Amino acid sequence: MSISTFRSRCAAALTGLALVAAPAVAQDVIYQANGKKTDCKIVDVGPQKIKYRIPQNPGPSYSMEAADVLMAFSGAGNYVVFPVADAAQAAGFTTPPANKQADVLVTADNKAMAATGVAVTDKEVRFKDPADKKAKEQKLPRAKVVAVLYQDGRHELLTEPAKAATSLQAAKAQVDQLTGVDNTPKANANTGTTPPKDDVAFPGGPEEFEKFRNKALLKVDELGTYLATVVDPKTPADKANATIDLAVTLFVNEDARVEVSNVNTGVKNKYKIRDYLRRLKLVGSGYQEVEVSYADISYATDFRKGPDGNYYGVVSFVQTFKGLVDGKVVYGDVTQRNVTVILKLYEKAVDGETKKLWDVFLADVGIEETRKL
Repeated sequence: MSISTFRSRCAAALTGLALVAAPAVAQDVIYQANGKKTDCKIVDVGPQKIKYRIPQNPGPSYSMEAADVLMAFSGAGNYVVFPVADAAQAAGFTTPPANKQADVLVTADNKAMAATGVAVTDKEVRFKDPADKKAKEQKLPRAKVVAVLYQDGRHELLTEPAKAATSLQAAKAQVDQLTGVDNTPKANANTGTTPPKDDVAFPGGPEEFEKFRNKALLKVDELGTYLATVVDPKTPADKANATIDLAVTLFVNEDARVEVSNVNTGVKNKYKIRDYLRRLKLVGSGYQEVEVSYADISYATDFRKGPDGNYYGVVSFVQTFKGLVDGKVVYGDVTQRNVTVILKLYEKAVDGETKKLWDVFLADVGIEETRKL
């Protein structure tokens, strides 16, 4: 599939973030998208804000826009990555894992494994398999492990937080299983599809669910087509503005945010979807030609039911941007992105009657990694 769009000079990357060692005592930690790290006591994780207190100043409570947060860890051993793909993760963030009997390693290929006797060195991570009492010590290159989640609630990141967040988000369901929280959707033996865990609450059943899974991918592809039109410097202003209106209708609301980052400076910002599209139009005007393509559109995490009754998933894709002047590429980048998709009930007037219908909408668009061409 193809999709499209984007920035050029203001394209993307989470850079310049320091590696983080595990603290001696487990505590709550907030990692911001701008690279800052805050040790604190998290009070509440909501869709718009995350509330916390500073131990050294226990009086007032503070809040941070969820759009500015990369991920958060609780001293109890849970974590959540933003934008939140599964509302249940946020709702249960402060609850200790039910059955954390070992450490957990999260690898760069988005897998989680139980481990004991974990020892991290400059070159490797040594550990044993807790399921095998006679197991010999195993080793993994340090570069293949992004995080260690210790049994006592501590965590240790072995790469930049932005890169670790990608694997932590993708491996969340596996981590939940290893720590006693099973939110993994079960495959349907007859159709081979992956229906929501609470299939009874989804009236259409597995076949209808699969239709919406495919529709989400098509909406991401459709967004790309709109973005390619908006960024094209040859698109007339009236057509670009009409296309912006169409693109916005794909989203759950106009508060959905798109993350951008300057690949040269590492400065990151998040813009509401309409503001982002208008800025995108200005970016395209700086070139004579713009080439944008998308590939590898697929689910990073499948739909899972949230406490609000909606279903949340994440679609990932690779975006390539080229800005040309006099036939030569003067700027280019390749960005790995993810889009939160929501399957939800909405009200629609049909023949003078208000009906509740299911549909898929796009939500926040984030950055996983960017590099120059």
